[in-house]
Amino acid sequence: MATISPSPPPGLPDFGLAAFRAALPAGTGDAATADRLCALGLKAHLPKGAQLEPDAEEDRLVWIDSGSAKLVAPHATGAPGGQVLAFHFAGDLVSVLRRGDGDFRLVALVDCDLVVFPADRFLDQAQGDPAVLRSVLTRSLQALHRSRTRMMQMGHKSASARIADFLVSMAERLADCNEGQCAIALPMSRRDIGDSLGLTIETVSRQLTELREAGLVTTEGRSKVVLSDVGALARIAGRQQGSSKN
Repeated sequence: MATISPSPPPGLPDFGLAAFRAALPAGTGDAATADRLCALGLKAHLPKGAQLEPDAEEDRLVWIDSGSAKLVAPHATGAPGGQVLAFHFAGDLVSVLRRGDGDFRLVALVDCDLVVFPADRFLDQAQGDPAVLRSVLTRSLQALHRSRTRMMQMGHKSASARIADFLVSMAERLADCNEGQCAIALPMSRRDIGDSLGLTIETVSRQLTELREAGLVTTEGRSKVVLSDVGALARIAGRQQGSSKN
């Protein structure tokens, strides 16, 4: 479980809040806006494997200061584990709905430091500053685009295309790389990858083996992956050349 504690008064340095303040848009018009937003935040530490349970009363926005996490919903069949809806990394602002609106849980892939905000009160403060509100909207639209892309893949793309697209997306998000060679460390397991793409763990392993045999992927240890040609993987994924980052 997460350990959540109150944030310090505005202006005092603290993990998470300092990074959140620095990440606010350069066009933020009033320093008081940042103070009011930070005053709403509760810092949280989420050890690897622990989860941030949904709140019973209100939706929350979660700023990931460090680490990585997965957003999980229960399987419709009641099977153990859950459906991986998204992966999130440092710098992401994640929407976690209240309990009863889906029972979404944020689960740490590695140790995470978080700042947790009540969504309604956060947006009440943000609406007074167009730059902040635009930033939140942009992040939300990017997350929606990733979700729609994944749903399209699960319905229409082959297993090889799904895995290739996943690797390209991780190269973009973790290393800001969309061509040439790229080395990344994947914090999620192969089971997590499969759950997010609608594939079995055996299929994920088989597709990665085929990419290794084709010389497109090299794996080192449990997490490091070297992509020899991100552009070639994008073509396998069926991405149009010059498509925007998910």
